This record gives sequence, structure tokens and C-alpha cells, in this order.
Amino acid sequence: MEKKMINDIVKICAFIALVNLPFITITQFIGIDTFLDSFDNPDSYQYFKTNKLDPSIPNNGYIVLQKTSHPDFSPITGDTIFYLKDEGGLMCRSIYHITDNSPKRYYVVKFDGNVDLCPVYDYQVIGKVVNSIDNNAWNKLSLKVWDASINNLNVVALLTGDN
Repeated sequence: MEKKMINDIVKICAFIALVNLPFITITQFIGIDTFLDSFDNPDSYQYFKTNKLDPSIPNNGYIVLQKTSHPDFSPITGDTIFYLKDEGGLMCRSIYHITDNSPKRYYVVKFDGNVDLCPVYDYQVIGKVVNSIDNNAWNKLSLKVWDASINNLNVVALLTGDN
């Protein structure tokens, strides 16, 4: 009887660990604060597959993005922003300098390491990169589970008992 109980407990623990592995993976990539915040602001986070936008981003990997619609969106020098170019197309670059006067302008670093003298304006910015993630089956599954859970679960209500 006692051996069966221990086996059942081990099976339950293994099941719980297996179910939580995608969340543990995502938490490792984006951090616990961002992970928890994604449940408070699910529409402010997005992930998508990249195609050589920046040499620092893995080819055919994924980018996790905090959109400009996030209530605390405020990129700083050194952050990587994702933006729409004037002539069309999307770019992903690191911020070198930000002007605080209106309109806000971001000066970014080009691929060759030099500062781009053409500023990126606030209205062009789509969001800032939280992290880039390699493209493999496990990371893809983890991202899909995370995305489905932030859009379909209200974890805050579950944890605080608000019903």
C-alpha cells in the first residue's frame, strides 16, 4: 500500500513537472517579472519568427517583443527596438541615443557598428525586443503554450482568488 502511494506521488510530481516545463523554459528566456507581467498585459507581448533582421538574432529564430501599447513601455539606451523603416520594411536595431524633446527620436546602431544619422521616430517603433530565442521544436512549443496561456488564462485571478 505504501509503495503504491509513493509511486502515485512520483507520477503526480512527474506530470506536474512535465506540464510546467514550457513555462520554465519561457521564464528562463524572458525573466520571471516579464513572464508574470505578460498575464497582466497579454496584448502587450508578441513573438514571431525572424529572418536575418540583425546579426545578433539567431537566423530563423524567434523574437519576443514588448509592444508600445504596454503601459510601462519605455526603451532606454542599449535596448533593441523593432521598427518600421520610412521606405517600408521592418528593422531591428540597438538604441545608441534617445532625444527627449518632441518628437522623440531614437538613434540606432547600424550593422557595421556606426550610428545611423537618420533617426527613428516614436511613431515608427513597434516595440522593444525582450529576448531572441533559437528555433527548435522545444522552444517553438514553449512559445505556443505561453502565448495560448496568456491569452486564455487569467492566472492572476486564479492566484489571488478573484472570481
